Amino acid sequence: MNFDLHKAANDEEFVHKSVELLEEKIIEAIEARGQCIFGLSGGSTPKPVYSELGMSTNIDWSKVYLFLVDDRFIEPNHDDSNQKLVRETLLVNAGIPEENILFPDTTLELDACVGGYIQGLIQLFQMNPPDVLTLGLGPDGHIASLFPPVEESAFGEQLALHTTTDAFAVHDRISISPLIIMAAQSSVLLLRGEEKIQVFNECIEAEELDPTRWPLHVALSTERLSVVQQD
Repeated sequence: MNFDLHKAANDEEFVHKSVELLEEKIIEAIEARGQCIFGLSGGSTPKPVYSELGMSTNIDWSKVYLFLVDDRFIEPNHDDSNQKLVRETLLVNAGIPEENILFPDTTLELDACVGGYIQGLIQLFQMNPPDVLTLGLGPDGHIASLFPPVEESAFGEQLALHTTTDAFAVHDRISISPLIIMAAQSSVLLLRGEEKIQVFNECIEAEELDPTRWPLHVALSTERLSVVQQD
């Protein structure tokens, strides 16, 4: 499985290399297409990366369109909301127009929330497929909110899904589908911590592609995955 690996020795280097890589990919997209469609995952790992990236003066943020890779089905001002995470990190300094930001409307009923997000993604991707995604890896091997074993129905043509997990406090999630991960021009996996690195190694050493067990295999199969890893 081919991927681009960037190793960092400490927290500071991890943030620096992650920001440098994301900045490069965002600028490349803007130069090539006049805009960048940027999908963000949540979690504690990308938090300092988003804060630092948002301060970049090399990016024309008015040309960036932002969406979430996944979110928890909770109020948008809840401490566990990925929307809140992004607003309190990247969006503090990045001047992305509000009309360029697409988040699931978690104030709606669940089915309406997922349906509305699907419609928003359809409109967003009329311009072009996503340029850059950030991904994280859970201790069970999940990416986005695609929890193993991923149901076969997730690999259809829909753009967003309602997924569930019993492993975390918030059970109901909204996630992009594998189709979007497959379509992305590039994906960046932010990986730190011994446990997650061990899971990643198990994933890449698997004898065959199995996206139901290892949803990261979807991104790996594109050969457009970069990994920033802190040992």
